Order: sequence, then C-alpha cells, then structure tokens
Amino acid sequence: MLSEHEKSLMRRCLALLREGMLGFTTRHAQLAMMAEVANTLGAIPAEEEEVVHPAAIAVVEAGTGTGKTLGYLLPAIVLAHLRGLKLVVSSSTVALQEQLMGKDIPALQAHLPFNFNCVLAKGRRRYVCPAKLLGMASQRHVDALPGEEGQDTKPIRQTVASRGSTEGELAEAFRNGGWGGDRDDWPQTVEDAVWQRVSTEADGCMGSACHEYERCPFYAARQRLNEANLIVANHDLVLAAMEMEAGALLPDPAQTLFVMDEAHNLPSKAAERSASRHSVLGSMRWITDLVNLAEEARGGLKLDEKVVQAVVGEGHNLAELLMALRDVLRQSSWPKDDADAVIRLVHGVVPDDMAEVGGHTLEAAKRLQDALEAMRDALMDRSRNGAAIVQPYIAAVGTCLSHVGKLIGTWDRMLAPMLPGQKPVARWLERGRRHGREVDFHVCAVPICGGPRLEELLWSRVGAAVLTSATLQACGSFDLFLEESGLLERQEVKLVSLPSPFDYPNRAELHLPSIRHHPRKSEEHSEEVAALLPDLVSGHLGVLVLFASARQMHRVAELVPDWLREAILVQGSMSKRELLQCHRAKIDEGQPSVLFGLASLSEGVDLPGDYCTHVVVVKLPFAVPGEPREEARREWIEAQGRSAFHERSVPEVGIRLAQAVGRLLRTFEDHGVVTVLDPRLGSTGWGRRLLRSLPPFRIVRGPVLKEKRA
Repeated sequence: MLSEHEKSLMRRCLALLREGMLGFTTRHAQLAMMAEVANTLGAIPAEEEEVVHPAAIAVVEAGTGTGKTLGYLLPAIVLAHLRGLKLVVSSSTVALQEQLMGKDIPALQAHLPFNFNCVLAKGRRRYVCPAKLLGMASQRHVDALPGEEGQDTKPIRQTVASRGSTEGELAEAFRNGGWGGDRDDWPQTVEDAVWQRVSTEADGCMGSACHEYERCPFYAARQRLNEANLIVANHDLVLAAMEMEAGALLPDPAQTLFVMDEAHNLPSKAAERSASRHSVLGSMRWITDLVNLAEEARGGLKLDEKVVQAVVGEGHNLAELLMALRDVLRQSSWPKDDADAVIRLVHGVVPDDMAEVGGHTLEAAKRLQDALEAMRDALMDRSRNGAAIVQPYIAAVGTCLSHVGKLIGTWDRMLAPMLPGQKPVARWLERGRRHGREVDFHVCAVPICGGPRLEELLWSRVGAAVLTSATLQACGSFDLFLEESGLLERQEVKLVSLPSPFDYPNRAELHLPSIRHHPRKSEEHSEEVAALLPDLVSGHLGVLVLFASARQMHRVAELVPDWLREAILVQGSMSKRELLQCHRAKIDEGQPSVLFGLASLSEGVDLPGDYCTHVVVVKLPFAVPGEPREEARREWIEAQGRSAFHERSVPEVGIRLAQAVGRLLRTFEDHGVVTVLDPRLGSTGWGRRLLRSLPPFRIVRGPVLKEKRA
C-alpha cells in the first residue's frame, strides 16, 4: 500500500521532470503505467518488515511510444529510496542496458530531489582473473582445462610469450592501471579461447584467500553492487544470481524490487539456462587431463594420497563408462550420409541400453564430483603456505567441476521420470564431425518450458515484480506468456495492456501486395521477392528487410540488381553494432541504405526518422522446423488431442510479427510503410487472426506501388 508521502514525492518528481528535462511531456499511457508500477511494487513491505507471499506481480504490455522506461523507473526509484530497498532492472539486450545507463538513469539522477547510485551488474566471466593473468606473465603455469569441443586440453607449462601477444598486452595494461579488467572495456575484441584462459568460474576462484584478491575486478564490482541503490542487469545474470545463495551476487530477492523489461524473452532465457548437454569425446579428454593434473599435484604439492587417488580412480571409472556410452551411441539409428545428424528421442523415451549405461555414468560423475570437491578443499588448505603456487591447480579443478556438473545435469534430465501432467523434457542426441579418427557425440536435454524454473527461482521468492514489454500478448491474449513464464496458475497476477499512443491510421500503412508464390517454394518465392524489392525501396532512404532464414536472405541478396546490392548491408557481414552504425552513417550522408536482417534485428533496434521508413517482412517468422525442443513441445500438445499449430505456432508468430512491425514508428513524428511478402497473412483464417492483433495500420492490398509513401 502506498503512503501519502510516497505519492506526494512521486508527484513532485514528475513535476521536476516536466520543468527541467528538455522535451519531456507525460502521456496518458505513461501515467497509467506509473500508477500500475507504483501500486504493484508498493505491495512489498519496508526493509524491516516481513515479506508476505504470494508476491505482488504485474504483467504490463506497454506499446511503442508509451515511454515505459521512465514509466517504471520513476515510481520504482522513489519506492526503493523511501523504503530502504534495492531495485533491480533487468533487460535482455545490450541496447536497452546502454540506453538505461547512458541516458535514462543519468537524466533522473540530474533532476530528482534525492541522490541514488546505479551500477551495471555483470557476471564473473566478464572480468579477468588477476592471479591467472599475471601468473601467466610472471611464472610457469598449469593451464585451466578448456572446454569440451575437441581443443588440445593437455595440461602443459607455458610462459605467456609462447601463448601470443594478447595475454601479455592484457597483463601489462592491468598491471600499470591502464585497464580495469572488464572484458567490455578492452578496446579490441578478445577471442573466446584467450578470455577463457584469463577469466575464472566460481569453482576455480579462491576468493579472499587469493593473493590477488585486493585488486580483483570481480570482487571490486561486487562491492559496488552492495553499495548501489539501483542495479541494472540482464535476464541471464538475474537467473544465475537466483541460483546462488541470497546476497552472493544480487540482494535478497524478498527485499528487492524487480522490473523485468523485455520480459517476453524471460521464459526462453530460463529454459536455455536449464538446458544441459555434454560431449562424449570431449568429456573423455578432460577426464584424461584431470588424471594427469591430479598426478602432477600429488608430486608437486604433496597432496594427500587418498585425495589424489580418489580423483584418479573415479576419473578412470567415468572414462570407461563414457567409452561404453560411445559404443551404444555408435549403434543408434543415425541418418545415413549426414555428418551432423540428430536423433530426437520421441516422447522423451530413452532406450533401455542407453538408460542403463547413462545411469551408471550419472552415479560415477557424482562420485567424481565429490572427489574433486575434496581435492579442491585440500588445495585450499595447501594455499595457506603458497597461494600463488596453488592457484593454477584450483582454477583447473574449478573448470573440471564445471564440466562434471554439466554431465550430471544432462543425465539427471535425461533419466528423470515423466510425471503425468508435467511438461516434458526435450531429449536428443547429436553426432558431430570427426576429430581425427574419432566421431564425437553429444547428449542433450532441455525443458520445453521455462515456467517451472522461473517459479522456483523467482516467483516463489520475490516480494514484488513488474514484467513489461511492448509485446506480451499473442493474438490478443496474455495466456501464452503466462504459461511460458509459469504465471498462468497465479490468480493474483495483474494483467495490464497499454496501447501505443502513435497515430497508426494516419502515420503508417500496412501493405499486403499480391504474391504469387507460397514461401514453402523457397526458390520461387526468393526470386519474386528479389524482383519486387527495387520498387519497394524506391523513395525511401532507410529500409529494413527482415528474413526468417539466413539462407533466403543471402539468396535474395544475390538475385537483386547490382545497383540495389550496393545499397544493401547484410547482417553477419559485420557486428550488429557496426551494421547499425554504418546504416545510420549512410543515411546521414543522404545515401540510401537497405538493411537485410534476421530475428535479432526485429527487436531492440531503434531507427527513428529517415533511418527506417519502410519495413519489409519477407516471410512470417515461424520457428525453424525440426528444432528438437519445438518438436517435443508440438508432440506433447498433439498427444493431448490439441492443435500445436493454433495453440503455439500462430501465437508465437504473432509476437514475432508484432516485434518486427514495431521497428517502423519510433517517435510521434515518424511515418512509413510495412510490407509483408507472405500471402498467408491476408488469405488464411489464422493469418487474418494475426492481422487483427497488429497495431491499427491503414491497410492497403494490391500491387506494389512505386511512389514514395508518406
């Protein structure tokens, strides 16, 4: 419940923004959003009071132009300030994080009548490990074992000079204070293989026992998090933090206000974090290297014989079981003449012979995990007499603990019983390419829905949360989002829809031209698209053409006339940031620019004014057929006598299509055209259902028009 003092301060802050912020005007939808956010977050008790569950949760769809960022920031910051609580704002794109840190939050800091500080939260792996980096430059060193994908993982002693220059440059810059250890602050791109060698994971970190603890950038960043009032994070980091002990990375969720922006991506992020896979050949390699490492630690560090022997013995045992698993997988019914083949386990049923060896593998992996943890404890004890010498071994053991954790997680999900009414786990096998004479196999398992994980990590623990995005409804209903996010059964969740204030009927046109070829006829459709594009881009400086597949995108780029090809920027030819910078630069110089992009350009991309006056949707964005998780989801729905197409496929397309057309109008002054080159949108019953769920464009049907649209 909001107090009169809280309401009064919010009104005062709003008045100060009107007076002091250039160009700021409140909108009805924005004021409505402020009220919803304040009432929801205001349900959380003050810091000294006990939190009462169920949590207060609001799902707020705020159309483009609502001003949702300030709509949630202002009331949330005021409440956090007055109640002595922390505020976490999470997003799924770097673009929104940059907007928050570089524009919206500094503007509020300049105008609000009280002080608050803000920190951008990052995961441990974004920071360098000084002990590893400087140790490589100053002494001979034991490698932390790399990943599972077939790299040379033999533990060796090397100086940084034999590694190449990047580590040396990083070490020198860190040592002289020219770089603070944040990967994102290094002026050049650091290759993943290099960064893996100089950063660390929790299991490989010595914490305060490390000789470089005082200048560790991760722990310095964590201290800043503890002191911050407002923490800006991403969904992956929030979920990772919720898997840890409360307060280890983010504050206690029960005493924290959460705002999840771009919330439509939250369920898929939760599902991805629950995904498990392990390489059979890669696992055998890191186990071999682990055994060598343990033997080296026994001789060099005089570790207890029982500790070392447990690691060596359990390592050999697990390696033998993985060989047996490889033999079982070799005999599976793989497609012929397909190097990268996939076998999906229908209805999640694991064959008996695979389940038997998998069960033994799971138990052996758990025993090895116990042995590794004992070895890590022994190394920590040994570090009291020489932390710098022991640190490389602890880092290597930490990497192995991460590997064995993936193996355990995979087989836990592969062998878990399918309970009635419970959403299943998608399970499949992959056959990779050869590494020399060997063929590698991957075992994969992922839940078809992130909702149960979100319930476990967030909804059962938070005090109050607001989930917001411009696209949370699918075909006019919140049900798909609620089901995917685990909120469908929570009757207390408040649902709010705030339509865009933009004047779509007078500022935007949705063109549905006559298209002869069905998108399933890929070549014919691509040729028709290429033939239509010259007229479609005519009269427009900035055009965004969105494809459902990279294959068709490149094919159309090949087919268009040379003069048009010169104006095209194809996604993948450079980084996304460079692509958008190049596009804007060309428009600023008065040159036409046509962006060819995929799904990632259909959201989180802001191209106002002449940067984009025409959005072309080449094909309705259905999920890629054959993807194991999607196939398992369809299989589960169909087994219950329901229609996966109408329940899942069409609503999901509705969300993606709404995101795509939302690239057109970004300000009240914008105008332009959306053209959809998929005849199904206007000619099928489900297509018309999609059409009705889009903003109220002025709809034009018929042939492509050549004159400029206004």
